[in-house]
Parts: sequence; C-alpha cells; structure tokens
Amino acid sequence: MDTDGIKPDPTPQPTPQKQKKKLKFKLPKRRGFRRNENEDVGWEVFTPVPPSQHTTKANYIRTTKYTIVTFIPLFLYSQFRRFYNIYFLLGALSVLYGSSSLSPMSQISPLLMVLFFAALKDLIEDYARYRSDCEANEKLTSVIRDGVAMEIKAQDLMNGDLVHVKKNEKLSVDAIIISSSFEDGTCFVETAELDGETNLKRRSAIPALSHYQAFEDVIRVNLHIQCESPNENLLSYEGRAKYIVSAGRARADRRRSFFEPNKHETPESRNADDIVDGPGVVPLSMSNMILRGCVLRNTDHAWVTVVYTGADTKIIRNLKKPPQKESRLMKWLNWLVMGIFIYNAILLFVSCTLEYLQYKVQFERSTQWYLPGGTNEALVTNFIGALFSYFGTYTYVIPISLFVMVEMDRLIQGLFMVWDTKMSLLRPPALDAPPGEAPTLVQMRANNTNLNEDLAAVEYIFSDKTGTLTQNEMRLSQWYLNGEIYPDMERPGSFGEAYRSGRLPEATMRRMTLFYRVMVLCHGVIPSINEVSGRLIYESQSPDETALVEAIANSKFVLTKRSKSNVTFTAPDASGNVQTHVFEVLHSLEFNSDRKRMSVIVKDPETGKYHLYCKGADNIILERLSKDETQNPRHEIDAAIKALYEFSVIGLRTLCISYRELDEELYHDFKDAYEAAETALVDRDLKMAAACEKVEHDLTLVGCTAIEDRLQDEVPETIDFLMRCGIKVWLLTGDKQETAINIGQSSKLIQPGMIVVKLNSKTVPECGTILDDILRQMEANVGRAGKGYTLVVDGLSLGHVFAGNHQQKMIAVGVQCHSVICCRVTPLQKSMVVNMVKDGLKKMTLAIGDGANDVSMIMSAHVGVGIMGREGTQAVRSSDFAFAEFRFLKRLLVVHGRWSFMRLSELIFYSFYKNLAFITIQFWFGFYSAWSGQLIYEEFFMTWFNVFFTALPPLLIGVFEQDVSDTTAENIPELYHQSRVGQYWNWRLFAGVMFDAVWHSLAVFYGIYLAFGDGDIDTKGRVIGYWVGTFFFANIVVLVVFARLCLLTYHWVWATWAVLLFSLAVTAVATIVIEAIGYGSVIGTYTEAYSLPVFWLSLPVIVAACVLPAFAWIFARRTLFPSDSDIVIERSQENRKMKINAGPDIELVEVEQ
Repeated sequence: MDTDGIKPDPTPQPTPQKQKKKLKFKLPKRRGFRRNENEDVGWEVFTPVPPSQHTTKANYIRTTKYTIVTFIPLFLYSQFRRFYNIYFLLGALSVLYGSSSLSPMSQISPLLMVLFFAALKDLIEDYARYRSDCEANEKLTSVIRDGVAMEIKAQDLMNGDLVHVKKNEKLSVDAIIISSSFEDGTCFVETAELDGETNLKRRSAIPALSHYQAFEDVIRVNLHIQCESPNENLLSYEGRAKYIVSAGRARADRRRSFFEPNKHETPESRNADDIVDGPGVVPLSMSNMILRGCVLRNTDHAWVTVVYTGADTKIIRNLKKPPQKESRLMKWLNWLVMGIFIYNAILLFVSCTLEYLQYKVQFERSTQWYLPGGTNEALVTNFIGALFSYFGTYTYVIPISLFVMVEMDRLIQGLFMVWDTKMSLLRPPALDAPPGEAPTLVQMRANNTNLNEDLAAVEYIFSDKTGTLTQNEMRLSQWYLNGEIYPDMERPGSFGEAYRSGRLPEATMRRMTLFYRVMVLCHGVIPSINEVSGRLIYESQSPDETALVEAIANSKFVLTKRSKSNVTFTAPDASGNVQTHVFEVLHSLEFNSDRKRMSVIVKDPETGKYHLYCKGADNIILERLSKDETQNPRHEIDAAIKALYEFSVIGLRTLCISYRELDEELYHDFKDAYEAAETALVDRDLKMAAACEKVEHDLTLVGCTAIEDRLQDEVPETIDFLMRCGIKVWLLTGDKQETAINIGQSSKLIQPGMIVVKLNSKTVPECGTILDDILRQMEANVGRAGKGYTLVVDGLSLGHVFAGNHQQKMIAVGVQCHSVICCRVTPLQKSMVVNMVKDGLKKMTLAIGDGANDVSMIMSAHVGVGIMGREGTQAVRSSDFAFAEFRFLKRLLVVHGRWSFMRLSELIFYSFYKNLAFITIQFWFGFYSAWSGQLIYEEFFMTWFNVFFTALPPLLIGVFEQDVSDTTAENIPELYHQSRVGQYWNWRLFAGVMFDAVWHSLAVFYGIYLAFGDGDIDTKGRVIGYWVGTFFFANIVVLVVFARLCLLTYHWVWATWAVLLFSLAVTAVATIVIEAIGYGSVIGTYTEAYSLPVFWLSLPVIVAACVLPAFAWIFARRTLFPSDSDIVIERSQENRKMKINAGPDIELVEVEQ
C-alpha cells in the first residue's frame, strides 16, 4: 500500500460537524428507508473529508492538570482553598507590619516547605500524565485522505477520516466499522482499558458495506453519519448512516443533498453520479462502534470512519473523577481545628488586652522625656503592633506539619494493606491458559487511602451475592424438561443420553429439540480455538451463558462457529449421527437489567418458519406465557414452578426456557417496528423495547435450568464475625426470594434462632400497611425475638417502598434487624437502598461488589470495596479498596481499619498537644516580659519545631503503632465494636489533650522560672541571661513532648527508638550548628548551658512533673475502668510472660450493643 500521500493543509479549518437540523425522509418505504420525522440531529460526520477542511491536533488529548502557564496560579488556588493554609499565610504576612519578633523568612519558611512538597508531588504526578499524553498523541496511524494512504500522528485525526486498523492495534478515536477482514464484517475487540474485561467483544461492520474490504473498494464509499452528540455513556450509541458507493473514488465535496434519496430516483441521475450502490440508510448502535482504547484482536484488519475525536471520545469524557469522598475523621479534624483556632483567638485577645492595659498604665504614668506620651495615637498604634506580633507568634498553635503527616501516614498504611500477604490470593491459571503457566498473585488494592480510618467505623455493609459471596464459577447443576430432572452435575451429558436413547415419545423429542436449540442459539457466547491448546473454548461476558453452552456441549450439542448473522452447531440425531446445522439469526433482542431476558428470532432452515427463542428470569418468563392450556397445560406449569422452587431452596440460580412460533405477518410487523426503532435518534431504547413487546408474549414454556455458584471460602465465618462486631449486613441480590433465603442461611446471614420476616406486597398502600404491622409486632416482642430478626424484601416490594415514600418505615424495620436480604433488585435499586440508609440514619456504610451492576452502589456508600473476580474490573476501578475474596473484608476492617483509625487519632491528638504546650509556654512568658511580644525560644527553634525537630516521632505513631496484634484483633470482635463507638476519638480525649498541654506548659515554664530564681550564676560568675534561658526552654520542651509520646506508645519497634534518638540528637546538634554560623544566640550559649548544674538538675524534675500525673491517670483508668483492649493487652502480656500464645483463648464479657 502506498504510504506517500498528500500532506494535510496546515491551515486550521473548521471541522465538518454541523448544527442540529430537522430531518425529513421522503424516500418510499419499499426502498428500505424508515421514516423518522422531525428528529433532532446532534452530530453529523461526512466521509471523506475535503482537503480544505483538514486540520491538525483535532484529536489532541490532554489529561494533565496543569500547563507551564497555569501551574502556579492553579496550584496556589488549590492550596489556598484550605482554611489552614490561609491562616498560616496570614500569620506569615503579619510580620510585614514590622512589630513582630519573628523575621519574615522565619515565619513563612514552614509554609513554603509544605507548599514545596505539595507542589513537587503534583508535578511528579502531572509529568507522568504528560508523558502518557505524548505517547498517545504521537502514535502513527494509517489513514486515507483524498484517496491516498498515509500515516499521520494520532493527534491529527479528525471526524470523517477513514482509518485502517491492524490486528493488535489500539484505537485512538471513536469510530464506526465499515468493513473488516471477515466476510460478514465481524471483528473482535478487547475493552480492558475501558472496563477492565479481557474477554473479547464482537463488533459488526455496517451490513450494507461489509463486503467493501479492499483499499480500492473502501475509497469509493461516501458516508453521511447522523448520531447523538458526544457523551460519556460507554454502553450505548444511537445513530444512522446514509451511504452511497460510487464507481470511482469517492469525492470529498459530497454534502447533505447528495444523500437525499429523491436525487437518485432515476437511472439518469444515478449514472450521472456514477452510483453503483445506494443510497441507503442503516441504523448504527454500539455493536458497530469501536471506542478509543479498544484493541483489535483476532481480526487481521478493519476499516473504520472517525465519529468522535479528542475530548469528545467516550473514554476521555469518562475521565472525570468521581465525587471525592472525605473521611469522617477529617470532618472531625476540621471541627478540632476550629476549636484550636478559638483557643488561639482567646490567647491573642488576652495577650493584646493585657499588653494594651499595661502599656496604657505606663503611658499615663510616664514623665520621662525619652518615653512616649501625650497622644492617643501611640496607644492605638501600639495595640495594632501587638495584635500583629502575637498573631504571627500564636499561629504555631496549629501544627502546620500535621496535614502533610496525615497524608504520608495514609499512603504508608495503604502500602501496608497492599503488602499484606494475608490479603493476597494465589489464583490458579484459567482453564484455557497455556500449559505450565504459573498461578497469579492477586494483591489487594488501596485506590483511596483517604478513607483508611473510616474502615474502623462501618455500621452497615451492603453486599452483592454473585461473585462477591460466591465464586462466580458457574456450573450447570440440573436441567428440567417435561417433568423430568436431568442431574447434569452428577452425570454430565445426561440430557444428551436421554435424547439419543430412542425410548422417548415423539412429543418429548420435539420438546428436547426446542430446548437444545434455545441453548445453542440464544446467547452472546463466542466460540474460538485456543492458540496454545487447540481446544474449543467459549468466551462471554456472562458466566451463566458460558456455563449453559458448555453444559449442552457435554450432551453433544456443540456450538462451533458464530458470525454476525449465522450460528453453526453440531447435534446428533435420535440415532446418534452427528449433523451440522446452520441457523440464520435474524434478530437478537439483548439482555439487560431491566428486561431480564434475552431472545433471538431465527428462521428454521428446514421448515422456513420463524421462531422466537427466549430465556430469562423465571418471574419474567412465567408472566409472559400463553394462557392457552393447549400450549401450556396447567399441570406442566405447576410442575415447573415446583421444580423452580426446589432448585431455589438449595441455592441454585434458575432460568426459564421458552419459545414462540411467529407467523409471517407478525414477524414483518415486528421487523418494521424494530428497524424503525433502530434508526431512531430519539428514545431509541424505549422504541426498541416497545417493538420487542410485540413478540415476547404468548410464549410456550420449554423447560428450566439450574446453575450452581458455590460460596467462597470462609464466607459464613466472615459474616458471623462481622455481625458479632455489631455490623448489620444487607444482601442485595438479583436472585429470587427462595434462593436468596437459602444463601442467607448457608452464609450465616440468617442464623439459627433468628426470626425471618418477609415483605411481599402487591401494591404501594399494602407495602405501607405490612411495614406498620411488622413494626408493631417487633415492638410487642421486644426481648423475646431470640437471636433477632432478618428481613427479606422482594424487588417489587422494594419498588413500592420508594414509590410510596415508605423509606422511613423501611429504615425503622431495618434498624431492628441484624440482617436484611433484598431480592430481585436492579442496579439502581441497590444504589437507592444504600442512599436510603446512609442519608436516613447518618451511619457509616460500606458497599461491596464485583460487577458493573454494583458500581452505583459502590460509589454511593461511604466506603466502596471491589472484588477482583471474573466480571471485569469496573467495580474495582470505582472502588476505594479491592481484593480477591470476600473473606479479606474481615481483616481489612478489624485489622487495617482499626489500626489506621487508632494511629491517625493518636497522631492528630499528639500533634495538637505538643503545639499547644509549645505555644502556651510563650503565653505564660508574656506575664514576665511586659507583653512586649519577646520570644521565649530562639527564632530558628520556633521555625523548625514542627517541621523538623518534632516531625518524625509522631509520623512513626501513624505508621507502626498498634495496641493489640493482628491475630488478636481478628479473634475478638468486641475490639472492633469499641473502636467503632469512639474509643479512639471522643471529646474526653480532646479535653485530656488540652489539660495535658496546659499543665505541661505551666510545669515547664514555672519549673525553669523557679530554677533560675532571681538570676542564677553561670560558670564565669555572670547572671544567666536571655539566650541561656531560650536554650533551657527549647531543650526541655522537646524532652517533655517526647516523654509524653513514650507514654502513648504501645508497640515499640527499632524504628521508634531510632527516630526518637535521632530527633533528640538533631535538636542538640542544630543548636550547636546555628550558633556556630552566627545565627541567633550569642556564641557560647550551649556550652554555658550544658555546664550549669541547674540544667541537669531541673531537667529530670520538670519532665517527671509533667508525665507523672499523666502516668497516674493512665494507670488508674486501666485499673478501675479498663476497656476491652486494656484487658486484652494485660492478658497478652501475662501470656507472654508465661510463654503462652495469646489469641482466641482470651475471653471477654459481652459488650452491650
């Protein structure tokens, strides 16, 4: 193929999209067009594109947050939206007034350091996005322009370009398929970058153009595509294409009027335009589209025409971040900051007031000529100066390093979760994997570490069933047909054996023939040959469909080939002779969560009759059966319902199989309505659903299937433990009620002794009445309900709850229940249930699921957890945390969640404590410094106290601290319950922090003040001066806050010791270095201070005076009012002394819920 073509015109031109217009088709119906009058056209694309409209960078993408120009303003805007950064900035600006004791550099340098690291983090992340953008934009793509093949950069593609996509090539645009290397226009794509699913999806070319496969044929096609405007919906697309094929190369100047049918109604007009095919109109849907990010697989090549580029592509429009979730701890922290700010304001007000009063007295009494006096302006000016001076000094009461440390701790805790081998799974290779392939290590993912601490406060868990509680490895368990049950799991192929036995009546044989035809024709399974093993394998988005096709293949009815319109399978006759059958699938009415059924319409190659084959949920199919008892005898329906009930009771997933024979008139009536709906640009889904209703009724029941999906390992034990933690579990499933109850019993959602309450209503008023009755019964049976209640709600009743505004009644009932099971729920209902509890009770919620239908539920909950199973990774991508199996949820909550909450709580409280003590000492100094604003510390010490001298030890609390071992936490549910109800965060703890800070500040200040007396004498006979005093205060306050840290620490590791010693050494060395370079104190201060006996004598006395009261309080509390964790710690220590392992043997009294 010639790759040397004309270069695109460098002059930017407008792209060929047009504004919305009204379309009116006037072509006679016999020509194949469908009338869709007065429909808005949101988007239009013409192929080929005129050279005059060629432009550059139409497909350019930019996912970076910043540019070189916008980085500084956008970064500063993002940082100073936070109140505490504005507060620190105002503190830094206060020194500009000129009355502050701090220099501008000392005051602003901590803020600059915090901003520097935040900017560095943003730059590193944004540069990685920039590199990825460059790689995508610079990729070369084969395209045809003006009839010449050429390669251009992906960023220069534009709407209407004809692109040649090769095997294993990733698409850079959203495009409609014109043809492929397959004769029928079929191609296969991998959509892992969009939805995480690695199984292949089948896509189809425009049927009328699929045979134009060669370069010289494709360049003769003129297209006019009308479709919906760009949007983020990855699952649907609505449009239509007008096409005309010329005898020669397609001209790029064809416009709208060229495609109107009345222009080419006569042979003369067709010859004048050299038309050999068309004009025609065909519907376009998602099955005709390949999206940006898809990879062409198992197909040599495909010709596509571009419809959306750049920011208009669906995947780019989906790059919007979901609503940012904020942890409850951070909301509490904001209130804590406000409380500290009020404390700061009180200190500021008192200091300025006392300074004003003292200065006023001195001013009025002063008679010395060298002191100010005589005007009120001096008083006002002095007050303002004091205000700015103290405001700058007291900003240190809020630890500027805290917010950086919180983010660092969260990140490290997230890494600990990922590295936790007890939450990793060694998954065996798939059945179709190459021989010798090693198992895959599936590690946990922490997608949103901002919510680590919320894991310790979960009160409600909402769980999907299939793939979440179960393995999602579907196996056909039993067939039901004509009153007989075929145990396929016990005897694979039992259905085929019966079919070939030759002992069955002719009517039964006809029924069995219909049954296996539904199995091999009505599905979306793609057969393919494994390139390594050479075996026939089946790929599908639905594990249920794969299980059914594989099971019927065990009975020798084998699906062998599938194209866009034909299905080929082999089947034995009654004598056992294998024959090949090819059926033309005329229409495929796809399954979705609203329809809960799938149908195909085929034409029998032997009889020429039209048949509709349908399978779906039993409640959907049963209500669509014909009432004619000659088709559906009452006894057969009753027997089928009984079989379905028996299957459900043992936890099997059931489907009903049905069919209908369509007469010629009904089929063509449906076809006309369906094809008209397919070309609609407005309400296409509703119109297609209405068309389906024309044929999906008066069905004849053929049989039933029952599929087994086993529970994952340790699911019952996990749910039982979580319920003992005081967590209420709600199961949201699409299964029927009997199946859901069985799963509830086997998973211990329904435990022995529990009372099962069912909510099954037929109308909205009845739903409210039943809920009222249930509430009255529960109130009457208070204390006599055994082990509690389990509420079971079907999907119809759940709809009545929301339709009738009975949410408050539903919540009132749910609060009284230990578990709730909602059956036959839709994805939207899952999200509505979560929001009902979250908004109605204001409790911490967690949702866990594995499929795309769980995404809305996962995103609605406070914490979303995804299962890395077999239904793609949409749930994983939307979740905050993800792992391989449900049993890991227990460890995530009771170990990592509890540790994270405890660590961050202690980190926050300790950080505020040390700063409160640090600054309150400065406040006490004001009484003895005439409120002059003089600092009690060295200026450099004030600057670096938070970000250098005392930053690392609290960081270690947030990384390594733990009160009990992980094994103990996993065996004693009461520990989680206490953390959930506020053991590590409450206002009593905050009051204790305030008391400690104030007491320690008093002890340090007056301890040193009394040690100095009226002026101690140094080694040279001089009175100890100001600089030695600053040295005393700096060293002792560091020792005191570190001593308090030691009292808080339960878990000592080598890193804790090392960081404490390192921080103390840095404090001492920094003093020496700063003095040596001539910054700050007078030379010789530290040598003089270290040589004074009063320093070494006062040091242990002051530290002991500070920590002994705290130690006494801790001892008294743990002795007289011990928490569960205190008891566990004490027992564990005793056991270690006796060299006995602690853990499950520890028993606790029951904690009141």
